[in-house]
Amino acid sequence: MARPLAALPALRAFEAVARLGSIRAAAEELHVTPGAVSQQVKALEAELGVTLVRRHGTGLALTQIGEEAAGDLTEGFRLLGRATAKMRKGKRGLALRLRLDDPAIAVNWLIARLQHYRARPNSVDIVLETTTALSDWDEDDDSYDMALRFALGDFPGLESHRLFSDEVFPVCSPALLARTPLVEPADLANCTLLHLDWSSSHNLPWPDWPAWLKAAGVTQIDASRGPRFNDYALCLQSAVGGQGVALGTRPVVADHLAAGTLIAPFAKRIFTPFAYYLVYAPSVRERPEAQDFIDWILEEARQTAG
Repeated sequence: MARPLAALPALRAFEAVARLGSIRAAAEELHVTPGAVSQQVKALEAELGVTLVRRHGTGLALTQIGEEAAGDLTEGFRLLGRATAKMRKGKRGLALRLRLDDPAIAVNWLIARLQHYRARPNSVDIVLETTTALSDWDEDDDSYDMALRFALGDFPGLESHRLFSDEVFPVCSPALLARTPLVEPADLANCTLLHLDWSSSHNLPWPDWPAWLKAAGVTQIDASRGPRFNDYALCLQSAVGGQGVALGTRPVVADHLAAGTLIAPFAKRIFTPFAYYLVYAPSVRERPEAQDFIDWILEEARQTAG
């Protein structure tokens, strides 16, 4: 008779510690306290009668047996995750899981258009996940089918479609424009500037107020003043609320411009090397529901870029 597995929570705790190299990091990933992770690892060592982790000062190191077991455990939990995802998918029927690394494009563009997709005869459920820390695609990661990425377009081994270029220009609410006329860019001296603090894994900055003002030929405005946001959706919502002038990018503010909740007072635009891309593994396209979704989102993007 096969010997029973050690307790799964203890195995999961050790796997996370081994992979992340830190009890604190493992605790954050597992949403428990560092003390709980440490107790789980000690319990596993006691149950197996081996030492898996050696603690030294504030750090730790895996023993030889710990090193040998860690890789197998990581692969085992990955397989368990894939099996669980398949079972969940079977319960809810066909679905497509879409991950977005820019919540603003979800809030301000995609969600409003999903009703058009749901009206299609072959539509399936769309499961959305937004993240500000989307890493490079892992072909063994079955947690999502496609990604909508704000990037430079370098996706080795993957299929990708450029949806929108990154065209940046000032936007403000009608109420702000009514109380503070903006006839020329120099008039921004009378307004609060709303800033987005953004950086990419490519170490390239997103255009900020100093860049736009320079392109517009304005040199006598303190471009550092004004509130700062690390979430683009919040920055734009502040502009919609009349709290200042933000820099908008075309797909994200397209609906606001059409509805009149935001206005672009100046014609000057600046462009960046970034763009929004739909990205997926080549095998995804073999699924009819995926191909239908790809066709739909490309058409919606064409209409927006119009």
